[in-house]
Amino acid sequence: MSSVNRFIQFNNETINAKRMIQLEQLARALSRTPYLTLTVRKLMEFRPKEGAISISHFWQHRDPEVEQNGQLSDLYLLTAGYWRHFNLSSWNRYKKEVMQFPLKEFAMQLALSAEEFRLSNLIRQERPGTDKAFSVREDVYTTYHEQQMNVNLNKGFISDSLFNYLYLSLRKGSQTVIINDDIPGYFQRILSKWQFIYDAKSTADCCKICLDILYSLEEELTKDLTHTFLTIHENLLLLAYEAKAQHQIDQQNSDEQPIQDSIEEMFRAWHRESEKQAGPHMEFDLTKGNKGNTDNGRFEEGDDANEIQSEGVGSSHSNKKSKQDAQMNGKSEKKSTKHSGERFGDEHQFVTIEEKRIVPKEFSSLKNNILTIRAEQKPYVKAFTKEMRKRIDQKMENKRSNLTKGRLTPNLTSLLTEQRPKPFYKKNNPSLPLDAVFGLLVDSSASMIDKMDETKKAVLLFHDVLRDLGIRHDIVSYYEDAYEASEHEQPNSFLFCHQVEDGIKDHAAEILSLEAHEDNRDGLAIRWMAERLHKRPEKNKFLLLFSDGEPSAYGYAANGIVDTAEAVIESEKKGIHILHLYLSTAQPVEEQLQLFKMMFGPRTATARNVDEFTTQTLRLLRRMLFLIVK
Repeated sequence: MSSVNRFIQFNNETINAKRMIQLEQLARALSRTPYLTLTVRKLMEFRPKEGAISISHFWQHRDPEVEQNGQLSDLYLLTAGYWRHFNLSSWNRYKKEVMQFPLKEFAMQLALSAEEFRLSNLIRQERPGTDKAFSVREDVYTTYHEQQMNVNLNKGFISDSLFNYLYLSLRKGSQTVIINDDIPGYFQRILSKWQFIYDAKSTADCCKICLDILYSLEEELTKDLTHTFLTIHENLLLLAYEAKAQHQIDQQNSDEQPIQDSIEEMFRAWHRESEKQAGPHMEFDLTKGNKGNTDNGRFEEGDDANEIQSEGVGSSHSNKKSKQDAQMNGKSEKKSTKHSGERFGDEHQFVTIEEKRIVPKEFSSLKNNILTIRAEQKPYVKAFTKEMRKRIDQKMENKRSNLTKGRLTPNLTSLLTEQRPKPFYKKNNPSLPLDAVFGLLVDSSASMIDKMDETKKAVLLFHDVLRDLGIRHDIVSYYEDAYEASEHEQPNSFLFCHQVEDGIKDHAAEILSLEAHEDNRDGLAIRWMAERLHKRPEKNKFLLLFSDGEPSAYGYAANGIVDTAEAVIESEKKGIHILHLYLSTAQPVEEQLQLFKMMFGPRTATARNVDEFTTQTLRLLRRMLFLIVK
């Protein structure tokens, strides 16, 4: 899980998790689509299979205000523009027409440039608050296309320079575009057709104008675009094809079904299909032997009369029969595996969760090691618990005086000296001063191997302090099996060192048996622990996470930071206080501190070396317990 210090800064770049969460929530609100997800890619994209849209990387590494407004303009175009106002049928017809031209890519990107202009004006009219974002967008892209036009002309990329020229003339006006002597004369002749874009009211209008321009360029240009300025059309081809196929199916089922012409409708169609595929029909038993056998590449013809030689069970089957048979044979399963599905978020749909008790190591030196560590930590534990008990006693002894009702004070002189005496008092309610439950998550990824010994000491200190104070708590090690992880299954394990049901039992041996494994999913672990804590009756709930870097697991590297930040926000909405301790063997760099601040906000602390693990653990515990007894 440790952050990798890559050899160039660009490769070590991390996204702003909080900003991405805000943009994703805005995208869902504008599109009215709660399942929509947001990513950053080279250029804007629609990705219906993943239920995702992508804003452009073009805006990063710019002035913060420009970056913010540029990303917003991408989002407005995708969700408030293309989402409902782009016609897939018109696009599909246009695509078929341009296939006969040598300038296919030019034709696609030109039509999308026209649509972007039409949709941005439409959004500005519907939502005046978007005007600033689009103004910034046009200023930045105008400067970009001015530079690119000259570069492309010098390199002989005439189609690219024509695209730049048409973009500029539409945004700046044909009279303000600086004309270079090297620009071919037919550039200006094309403008007479291109200017009709100002009057375009639909996708069909834009496509018709672009088609007229292509016919005019037949004898002038033969080489297609060299650069890619827009990539939305790559998945729009897929969407247009799906729209046609779906329309044909609907016509067969019902003559009254309308064709799905918008991107919004097609995304929902994809989403419905994915929901169907995840349903219970995927649970199956193979009980008929009507398929032929194979032996060394030779196939035997299938026959219904063949005997069953083996029986298979679908991966999502509960397999209750196998468990019952195991119990009848005198065997009991020591672990339980659960399928995550949509329970812990889209990033963990194919995760399988295994919950089990950690098996303590049976080393002769383990007991001596426990005694040695506890002897070292005893002064800290004793001083800390004494301090906390003193605060609890102060809270219990405090009383409110000068009241009009309650218990009568021994000193009744106020009855004689005051005009309106208040000789009564009340004691504060001393019940359940430490009504709390704790959950400690310990990252057990491979990068923890050089920190595990000191981590065990910090965890044991945590365990001993809470046992002394009589506070219930969970201590759980979590990791993902990287060797078994695949696209359709990612096995994750949660190993209990101590459970809330154990009360104040001593599980030092289990804590000192912790080991480093492979990968980790922090977002999954936080949601899993938050779910356990949320079910508890205690008033105060705390989640403490020990980790040594950023999340890393199968298919999780790209979105792990955002997913973890989302998990933190979701848990805090449930009333669970989260604190994070970054375990490091060296002084953390500014980049790492910013990363953890993005994921955990101000609720993160740093241990600059292994010697600080225990002291930082005490500091976090003090911070948490003060919230209870304040």
